[in-house]
This record gives sequence, C-alpha cells and structure tokens, in this order.
Amino acid sequence: MAKTIKVTTDNKISIVEVEFGNYKAVQKAIGGMIESVKTQRMWDYFHRPMLMLVDEEGLIKRLPLNRTGSWLYGADKHGHQIAGDFILAVPTHEDFAAPPAADLEFIKARLIQDFDLVEMTAYE
Repeated sequence: MAKTIKVTTDNKISIVEVEFGNYKAVQKAIGGMIESVKTQRMWDYFHRPMLMLVDEEGLIKRLPLNRTGSWLYGADKHGHQIAGDFILAVPTHEDFAAPPAADLEFIKARLIQDFDLVEMTAYE
C-alpha cells in the first residue's frame, strides 16, 4: 500500500492508501475503469511528471464534474471535463505509482490553497 492524494467532486481532498500494483484497488479508489491523464498544465503546476487517474467512463455515467481535475486537465482550453473523483500518481517505466511520500503534504496544501478544497477528516 502506498499513499496518494484523492480529490472528490465535492471539493474534498485527502491522503488515501492505494495498492498501486493492484488494478482493482485503483479502480475502487476512483470508482471505475482507470484512465491516466497527463497534461502540460499538470507538468507546469506540479513541476514534475504527474498523472491523474480518473474514471474513464465518468462522463458517460453522468458523474458530477470535478472542478480541480477539469482545470488540471485543461478543460478551459478544450472543453473536455473530468467527471468523478481522481487520485494522483507518477508515471513509471511500465505503469504508474504513488507520488513520493515526502511530497504529499506539500502538494495537498498547495491544492487546498489554489482550489479552495476542504481537507477530509478521518471520520468522513
């Protein structure tokens, strides 16, 4: 198990544990089929390679739009939105993995500041 950041459609952010080597566990974390998304905007924002793992069928399922994910995806430029929750990952040689643990609190704090996210508490 590794820790990563999850951002929900209701603007909540948390650090969650995900078993990245297990596709079913990753699917459970995002709520559906996995699609990895990377953009120049994400590179510019995080200053490193970063992926959003999203539900590939989020729009088809009519999931709520994810404001933070849509901005990171560049929806304001091309009109395609991210629907559903997302988790962050980093690309690896063969697949993806959790971001470095040392960076999680910094990334979370920056996202909270820039997107007015609410930190999810342990009892939610």
